[in-house]
Amino acid sequence: MTYRIDEDPLAEVRSARAEILHLAEPQDPCVQLSLSLLGAPTTADLLSQRKPLDDVLTERAEDLAELAAHTWQEWAQQMQTRIKNWAGRKRPYTFEREMEIAGRLGAWVMIPEDPDWPEQLHDLGADEPFALWGRGDRTLLQHLSLQGSVAVVGSRDTTSYGNSATTHLAGDLAAQGYTIVSGGAFGIDAVAHRSALVTAAGPLSTVALMAGGVDRPYPKHNEQLLSEVIQRGLLLSEVPLSYQPTRWRFLQRNRLIAALASVTVVVEARWRSGALNTAHHALEIGREVRVVPGQIFSPNSEGCHRLLRDGLAQITTSASDITESLNQHLQPEQEHLFESPETSEIGQLSEAEQRIWDALPLRNFAATEHLGVMAGVEGRNLLLGLSQLAQKGLAEQTAQGWRKSKAYKKAT
Repeated sequence: MTYRIDEDPLAEVRSARAEILHLAEPQDPCVQLSLSLLGAPTTADLLSQRKPLDDVLTERAEDLAELAAHTWQEWAQQMQTRIKNWAGRKRPYTFEREMEIAGRLGAWVMIPEDPDWPEQLHDLGADEPFALWGRGDRTLLQHLSLQGSVAVVGSRDTTSYGNSATTHLAGDLAAQGYTIVSGGAFGIDAVAHRSALVTAAGPLSTVALMAGGVDRPYPKHNEQLLSEVIQRGLLLSEVPLSYQPTRWRFLQRNRLIAALASVTVVVEARWRSGALNTAHHALEIGREVRVVPGQIFSPNSEGCHRLLRDGLAQITTSASDITESLNQHLQPEQEHLFESPETSEIGQLSEAEQRIWDALPLRNFAATEHLGVMAGVEGRNLLLGLSQLAQKGLAEQTAQGWRKSKAYKKAT
């Protein structure tokens, strides 16, 4: 369907966010703050230097007044630095031209203001993407739910064991209607996508997150596979059209893989692996992480065993391990677990979990860093504790931070 800018009520915001993808770095907190305070059109005007920062500070003083004086002054200084550093990215840009090119590819751009924006991406908070480019049937986005999606990631240089494990796990999950999310790379990613395409019983078989533009599926060797993903699933990227993938783009896109799925499964991963990066992103936003154990002498499984050793993940040997976890609901006879610390799961918490639980606010939200200070628990132990509390239904996270869960509050 040809995009008509005059028929799009969000055209101004969509155009601005699409331009910001060209000008800014993903996960930039300064840009995110500008978007929340000033909106996408003004932020795009600033980054493109169509409007001087001093003029914006004067015109939007009332909006910036929401911030403490030192905070907005620091933001202004940081924004000025970014405008200067990113000046080389400025180029003649027209949204109409970009959408014309996109139309020939069957590509589209969605923004957080769209009704079909995946809500689970809000859990990334300040790391939420400014916009996403996509290829495939956009109506399939309605089936991209958190509880219905599982990420399957791992090494590029796989073993026959890793390929077999991935085929069974991803294939069995897809056959039960789950969407398989991965990165389209060699190895485990490719096997996961192929298995999902072969066995899919649900409307959305698989989603591939690219580190480059969706018009340049990468790696080239997987072009046929990614073409099938476009035909029967979705190809997504926060990188503009025509952009080539770079090393840091792969690391940045890993957070999107983790955020889109309720569980991240690591099949094979070396001691240093991009799959481990995805797993840590999942833990940071309270998602469950599972790993497939390997041979103790296999370097391809060192990263998996490392996650298990550090208590950051659970073992998975079949799809039923994952589906049982996803389908867990409180039974009526279990509701008493939330009645009091003496009789509930709260009384069974570890010391670190208890500290984090005590630090969690009941109504407002607290940032992860603040909870670490209040609880006296830091780093890996803090992320693990929050993840475990979320799995037990005792904590919840939104873009604003963490607090005690609604289930607990309702019961008390």
